[in-house]
Amino acid sequence: MNPSFTLPLAALVHPDDDHAMELLLERVARRLQQAGWRVGGLVHRQDRYPNGNKRMQLFDLRSAGQFELSQDLGSDSRACSLNPQGLAQASAVLRQALADGMDLVVINRFGIVEASGQGFAAEFGAFVDAGTPVLTAVAARHLQDWHRFTGGLHAELPADEALIAQWCLEQLACRPGASRDTCTP
Repeated sequence: MNPSFTLPLAALVHPDDDHAMELLLERVARRLQQAGWRVGGLVHRQDRYPNGNKRMQLFDLRSAGQFELSQDLGSDSRACSLNPQGLAQASAVLRQALADGMDLVVINRFGIVEASGQGFAAEFGAFVDAGTPVLTAVAARHLQDWHRFTGGLHAELPADEALIAQWCLEQLACRPGASRDTCTP
């Protein structure tokens, strides 16, 4: 077993412009749900508004509810398009997942907002404090902030669905109430 698999916080580190991680996180989460695990959290999808601007949405893994993470500020705008209301609404999904005692949680990504202590930074900490395994994505440009945020206490996973699923299953086997003979810390 890879020693980093014992850490209950993992990031899929990816190139800055690679959005395949979003689908990969969702596929792994859906497979675990189909296997009967209680997996909650948020996944990210990105497309374009009719004017060509980037559109970002978050989807609740348990209810399929969606949240507009961006706002269309017009084709000439260079301002940050993050929708603070959508972010706040989506954070309720994570707080509910914590209250419901999910087996594993996906937080769509760690980015500049979390690096500044905002966004889902508090939720990351709450899940870690509760001992709930957390899976997220981190773009290469935010990796130094991620290391600072976690104090280096995280696993870094490649974009390999089998290895990601293996990490998740190792975490799930070590949850309280799991059979100790399936857990290999």
